[in-house]
Amino acid sequence: MSITAVIVDDEAPARKRLRDLLAKESDMEVVCECPDGPSAVDAILEHEPDVLFLDVQMPEMDGFEVLRLVGLDRVPVVVFVTAYDRHALEAFEARALDYLLKPFTGKRFGETLDRVRNSLSAGHDRDRLRRELEDLMASGSAKIHRIPVRSGSRIHFVPVEDIDWIEGAGNYVLLHTSGQQHRIRNTLKGLAEKLGPQRFVRIHQSHVVNLNRVRELQPWSHGEFVVVMRDGTELTSSRTYSGALREMLDF
Repeated sequence: MSITAVIVDDEAPARKRLRDLLAKESDMEVVCECPDGPSAVDAILEHEPDVLFLDVQMPEMDGFEVLRLVGLDRVPVVVFVTAYDRHALEAFEARALDYLLKPFTGKRFGETLDRVRNSLSAGHDRDRLRRELEDLMASGSAKIHRIPVRSGSRIHFVPVEDIDWIEGAGNYVLLHTSGQQHRIRNTLKGLAEKLGPQRFVRIHQSHVVNLNRVRELQPWSHGEFVVVMRDGTELTSSRTYSGALREMLDF
């Protein structure tokens, strides 16, 4: 059975180097190559690869931010690729399976593939990475501050503080910001975990609101509320989530 891989690097020669090396391995299949962080997030969520060869330093979004945006439940086995030793140290802090320091030899790459195969066979390192990333989330060091949004062939970044509320739509979410909507591939639960519970709170199975953008709460029925946003949008909190809303607002 093939081991599926996604290659992420902003330099075309570096991607080709990895692609050529993987092409020599009968059990490796490259399912996607990405030149930047936002396209990497899309590719990982779409293809769900077994292993990710991830450049650490890329323009606009680095490799660590890619992992934060993908989310704990979707992170594959990770091999960081870097030209800087200090990034290798950060990679181990993020509990990558291995790292390749550019320029690397074919022999060094082979050692990495052996680790990948052993990891996937044992099934331990993937779980360890998720646990470690979960610890980072809990400590607050892995919170995201901006979200990449595609508009045609262009990518722009929406600051988290500009989000009014978020609407879940299956494997996608809609970011509502000052009368605009931005559709991104993610789950409501996964994105909410990365935004920080002190600012964003879930009020409904399909809605998360930015507490700083809430204008008022109006009592509804059976302990529910109508949540009125600053722009006048009215959202209903379900009874399941109303208790958390009360607690966050301390009333």
